[in-house]
Amino acid sequence: MNTQEFRKICGQFATGVAVVTTSHGGENFGLTVNSFTSVSLDPSMVLFCVDRKARFNEPVQKSGVLAINFLKEHQKEISNRFANPKLSIQERYKNLTLVKEEPAPLIADVLGYLECTLEAIHDGGDHHIYVARVHSGAFDQGAPLLYYAGNYKSLSPES
Repeated sequence: MNTQEFRKICGQFATGVAVVTTSHGGENFGLTVNSFTSVSLDPSMVLFCVDRKARFNEPVQKSGVLAINFLKEHQKEISNRFANPKLSIQERYKNLTLVKEEPAPLIADVLGYLECTLEAIHDGGDHHIYVARVHSGAFDQGAPLLYYAGNYKSLSPES
């Protein structure tokens, strides 16, 4: 199967959108993911996938800590910012309100977040599969930012 056809088929599965963040060497890093799932309830574990070429890999592997920030439907701009490989780390975080920065940045006003430590990294072809142990988290009220068939979607009927 060619990659475009595979991508289009997989795009038929609606997903939530999250920004995974880490801090290393006094700098914050992060990227948008929609390849996220829970793995285990006991212990609490999750996984997400990251392209092997992403500059996020080295800092998260060195720090071993991360946060997963689940975006609300009005946070498309944040998703786009962290998904844009042309933006520097400074540009991604510019004017972004954080609840806290250490051990991993937590973005303000998200639907929920998980604070994790890196448990394992597996080969996933052109991606790394990260498995993380969840230590804490919280959630808020609101509607999720969804991604389906290459576009953002909403649970609201008008979108």
